[in-house]
Amino acid sequence: MLTKAQRTMHRLLDLQREIAQARLSRRELLKMGLVTGGGGLLGMGGAWLTKAGAQVVILPSPPTTPWVEALPIPPVLQPKSLGTGPAPNPAAHQFYNRFLPQKTYRVRAEEKPHSFHRDLIDSPIWGFDGIFPGPTVNCRYGEPVLLRMENHLPAVNDHVGFGVPQSITHLHNAHTASETDGGPWDWNERGQYTDHHFCMARPGFTVPGTIPAAWRDASGGDVRETLTTLFFHYHRPDFTSAGVYKGLANMVRFFDEKDTGNETQGWRLPSGPYDVELMIADKKFDPRTGELVFDDFNLDGVLGDKLTVNGKIQPFFVVKRRKYRFRVLDAGPARFYTLVV
Repeated sequence: MLTKAQRTMHRLLDLQREIAQARLSRRELLKMGLVTGGGGLLGMGGAWLTKAGAQVVILPSPPTTPWVEALPIPPVLQPKSLGTGPAPNPAAHQFYNRFLPQKTYRVRAEEKPHSFHRDLIDSPIWGFDGIFPGPTVNCRYGEPVLLRMENHLPAVNDHVGFGVPQSITHLHNAHTASETDGGPWDWNERGQYTDHHFCMARPGFTVPGTIPAAWRDASGGDVRETLTTLFFHYHRPDFTSAGVYKGLANMVRFFDEKDTGNETQGWRLPSGPYDVELMIADKKFDPRTGELVFDDFNLDGVLGDKLTVNGKIQPFFVVKRRKYRFRVLDAGPARFYTLVV
């Protein structure tokens, strides 16, 4: 028998699901008074406060057994021709002719069922190539890349659940030209795509005379600005957090003549299967169904009570007696993590 507080929580979860299906942004919720003021509702992560009763109700996600799921390792994205699709438009990119692409990639944003844990039902996620995390992209300084990001998510009018399936992606922390940076207002509808042209040149190449010769690379860029670990993520305004939470994120590795990706060269860092990405993200699951949920009411940041690594709840990882390189990304919506070794 459910208590009155638990019944209230269930009604609020149902309301949250209905609002998600209505595709209301947080700004619209504020305007409607569904977040603050009057008889509104205030989301507090896993807790809910009703203005009328001033009662906090917390219902945790369903229980799951730790350390029974193996850590998934995302596949490495392989170069792929654009096929019969439209050719890229060089005029749309500032530096296309100066840095002609040596590799092309195609990535699809898709909705697929995903298992976060064997004790829960599968949840619909959005993933690059339909997986979470999406495939790892390897790039190398001096090898320009064209990456075509295609939207194969459900059409807006057919979409069910939280988030909005209008996609645009941003390569976080990368030095890219503005037209390739994934501007949040340049989103795509289903069936559309965006071409990202990555020069794979260090910043400063347009003003090489300002960089000391000791730090200037072959293209005129500043080697002190070298990047190694980045990530792609969904970038639609008002819904960025929901889209990343739902799975549209993947890791990107930049290599060069020192960080070579080969243990026998350069810095000889662990490479191949020993260069491991760890995407950490906390999630919340409906206590009744076990399905992934997102708190659209919470403007202070969503906090989940289930910790996932590479899309699995509390996985294990079998290692050898050797050195590993771990690239760690905090992909949670709001939580800070303390890592202990």
